Amino acid sequence: MKRFYEIILKSTLFVLTLLWFSFTNKDKFESEFEKLQKLELLALQNGNIGKEYSYDLTKKEGCNNTKIKYLGVIKTNNGKQYKVLSSFFVFSAASTCHGTSNIKIYNLNNKYLGKYNVGMSEDLPTEIKNNKSICWSKTKDCDLRNNFSINFENGLAKRFFLPCSQKGGDEIIFINE
Repeated sequence: MKRFYEIILKSTLFVLTLLWFSFTNKDKFESEFEKLQKLELLALQNGNIGKEYSYDLTKKEGCNNTKIKYLGVIKTNNGKQYKVLSSFFVFSAASTCHGTSNIKIYNLNNKYLGKYNVGMSEDLPTEIKNNKSICWSKTKDCDLRNNFSINFENGLAKRFFLPCSQKGGDEIIFINE
């Protein structure tokens, strides 16, 4: 009978430990995400086109920094204007770090409208040209991105193809949450 209680006690402690770690990691992610949102808003309010901000949100050795860059304003033919950020968010997940890269779209009052998830930080655009096109530069692995751009004169694209090399590229979809 004593052995039975030992097994129950150990099992209960194990389950409680797992629950504690899962909630603390979720809380840490939410805290990092809330910081990201505040820092993105700060970049929008500062309005320094082309300035990249770098932050260590994870406080973990070996992890990349979160990077936020305000690209400027795109204008459509019908008079709508959108602020554009590139955002590489690095966050904690258990004992490792993960990242996500997005082109984030805001209205002129800094209200978040949606995003294009582009995958890797190298997939983020580098600038806006003539207040109408988001532009990319060539990267080591994606030579077809050199001078590639998406024109937003007719409005926000619901989706577009981001070329990489002769082997292909990625379909990018606008997500409004």
